[in-house]
Amino acid sequence: MSEPSRDDTTPVPVAGASDGASAPGAAGAPADGRADPGERGSLDIAFSVVRRIAEHAADTSEGTVRTERRVVGVGLGESGATARVSGYGDQVDLRLEVPLAYPAPIALTVEAVRGNVRERVETLTGYAVRALDVTVSALAVPAGPPAPTRRTE
Repeated sequence: MSEPSRDDTTPVPVAGASDGASAPGAAGAPADGRADPGERGSLDIAFSVVRRIAEHAADTSEGTVRTERRVVGVGLGESGATARVSGYGDQVDLRLEVPLAYPAPIALTVEAVRGNVRERVETLTGYAVRALDVTVSALAVPAGPPAPTRRTE
């Protein structure tokens, strides 16, 4: 028996390609001729983005609250956690100031905030969190129905 002949125009399946598309150039490259995503360029994530991710992660952690900002008795809206970011290369250092609900176990709440912030920053940005300092900036009673008052008769 003779084997079928092949010429240069016959597509040759690439080992490991799951979609059956041929890969011009290198294995794993898209069939449309573009370079592999890891070889197209670089991605830089600004520290301001890391800061916003850290603040959002802290604000969505259980036990944190938003507090009303006031200057000379005038309300300026609400604020939550604030973050400062520094670092070099693929590592960042975070400093958070977080208002917590009162009463609550402060140490346990801060550990939950740390875990949530570290996980979100590392997952979404690829940066390794080298240091994560948390300062409790306020203890506030969460907004809700007014506390019952006791009447004396």
